Amino acid sequence: MSEKHSDPDMKGWLYKWTNYLKGYQKRWFVLTNGLLSYYRSQAEMLHTCRGTISLHGAVIHTEDSCNFVISNGGTQTFHLKASSEVERQKWVTALELTKAKAIRQLESDEDEEDVSDSGVDDVSNTQKVLTAKLEDLRTCHDLIIKHGAALQKSLGELEAIDNTHDLTAKTKTVNERATLFRISSNAMINDTATVKMRRRMSLKMLLRS
Repeated sequence: MSEKHSDPDMKGWLYKWTNYLKGYQKRWFVLTNGLLSYYRSQAEMLHTCRGTISLHGAVIHTEDSCNFVISNGGTQTFHLKASSEVERQKWVTALELTKAKAIRQLESDEDEEDVSDSGVDDVSNTQKVLTAKLEDLRTCHDLIIKHGAALQKSLGELEAIDNTHDLTAKTKTVNERATLFRISSNAMINDTATVKMRRRMSLKMLLRS
């Protein structure tokens, strides 16, 4: 069964578009259990949630270096802005991974309902976890390819620069691209370690049976 309470996948400040009069307003966001919720402050989490969007079936796309949009089919749309491109990509990466987990969890819950009378043994559960982690690895793999291509492009542009002013600006861009690449790579490394651990556990269970 899925856990109802867990530590947030990510939390922090973002700017959310409110209306043309007030523009973007700073809000505290919490990403957990396939949901992205926001509050006016951290203290407000104890009593009032200002809004929540489900990531299951949501579309996440970036608009520029700091802005990104989350939409779940027209009923809800969050226009968000991070403080930097690196911070934006941390959120986008976390959102993509959480979305993939939310989809798998829904499918897993449906499977559990279908087999609730027969039961599922530990090996079967471990295999499900391995399959889920492999999907996470595929998501990370796609992100690494994307950020690797962007980093390679920036490095090529860096080599072609002649004046110092443009060199400083481009060096900053390269550093940001490298950070995004590192974030995605670390996520993939962590998931790979989990897959290896689960695989060892599965093998031990098979040997015991």
